[in-house]
Amino acid sequence: MPKAVYQDIYLDLKRRIEEGGFAYGSFLPSESELTTSYACSRSSIRRALGQLASDGYVQSQQGKGVRVIRDPQLDVTRGYDGFETFMEMAERLGFDPHTRCLALENVTADEQLAGLTGFPVGTRLIRALRARYAGDQAVSTDDSYILADLASGLTPELVEAGIYNYLEGELGVGIATSRRILTVEAVTEADERYIDLEGFNAVAVMRSHTFDTNGNMLEFTETRQRPGFFSQYTTVMRPQR
Repeated sequence: MPKAVYQDIYLDLKRRIEEGGFAYGSFLPSESELTTSYACSRSSIRRALGQLASDGYVQSQQGKGVRVIRDPQLDVTRGYDGFETFMEMAERLGFDPHTRCLALENVTADEQLAGLTGFPVGTRLIRALRARYAGDQAVSTDDSYILADLASGLTPELVEAGIYNYLEGELGVGIATSRRILTVEAVTEADERYIDLEGFNAVAVMRSHTFDTNGNMLEFTETRQRPGFFSQYTTVMRPQR
């Protein structure tokens, strides 16, 4: 399943902003220039720019153009930056990543699991629980539920190498967006077992519903993170009156 054209444009513009190719405070090329540059339709450009605006990278200014409002120098130094995998984050931040698969099993969503994940009752899922390491420190866990029809070939080795590497690289799945809820919660027995808490009695919890390029939900993940290692960069937009 190939990625939508706008998604490639969005990712390229996002990268260029993060690397300083489009400086903070500057204006992007016009829609017409971008359409020519990327050899695509104007609707693809507008969709990519809309995603950048939603993510807090740019802001449209009537009569002037689209201004870059993301300053890479002000970004937090640790954390999930936008929508990246643990391996991608490790490469960006320069630490040695390691993943240990703790559980890989087939489950069917009952009422309780459906309420947690958002999948309908009766949906066949694959649960993949893993611990994340930075060097020799266990810093988080990811507990994912993925559509079984999509990821039936997952093995512990593939889980440890990266589930998205498998879905995107081997299966060609287009992963587009993730809706997230972040909370701070008391540690559980599982947190104490799998995370090096270093004295913390609470963890940051991120629950994510992830959708493919066709708008279909394919995964729910609960990530539990040790404070002090992770942070979340967020840009919010006030409705215009």
